Amino acid sequence: MEKEKQKCDLTLAASYAAEFAVCGFVGWLYEIAVMYAMYRHYEPRGFLHLPILPIYGFFGLILLFVFRKRNNAVLVFLVSMAVTTAGELAASYIIEAALGRKLWSYHMWRFNFQGRIALYSSLMFGGLSLLLVKAVHPLMRLLYRKLPKITAAVGCICAAAIAGDFVYTLISQKK
Repeated sequence: MEKEKQKCDLTLAASYAAEFAVCGFVGWLYEIAVMYAMYRHYEPRGFLHLPILPIYGFFGLILLFVFRKRNNAVLVFLVSMAVTTAGELAASYIIEAALGRKLWSYHMWRFNFQGRIALYSSLMFGGLSLLLVKAVHPLMRLLYRKLPKITAAVGCICAAAIAGDFVYTLISQKK
């Protein structure tokens, strides 16, 4: 019985690692698209070497915990917008203090606060979060139920790759 619980816990952890990776990758795609639309050329995004933005992964998981039960779309949109915007503001200060540099700036955007957050991005985060909670997460849960071993393996590989890239990036930044 205990072994079965450990197996279930590992599968659940791996599924969240996979969702972290999906959210981080979708965030990377979103930012690449926004930068291309604004500047008409590819603009590299992110801190890691992998095409993943961890801030999107972290907030994606936070929102999945906040909205464990079904909620109405307006509530998901508004709460997600508030949570991600407050989180982005806090993260901007933390990252700047830890790394000594800013990883993003909204100074060129209208309705921004100190270049750290902006109304347009907040609205987009609300929309992306709604898509995550109402479409992506249910689809991924279906995959976990249908293919538990494969999704567990994919989640473990994602976790190892992201952790390795994070460590490598931190070490290479120190040099």
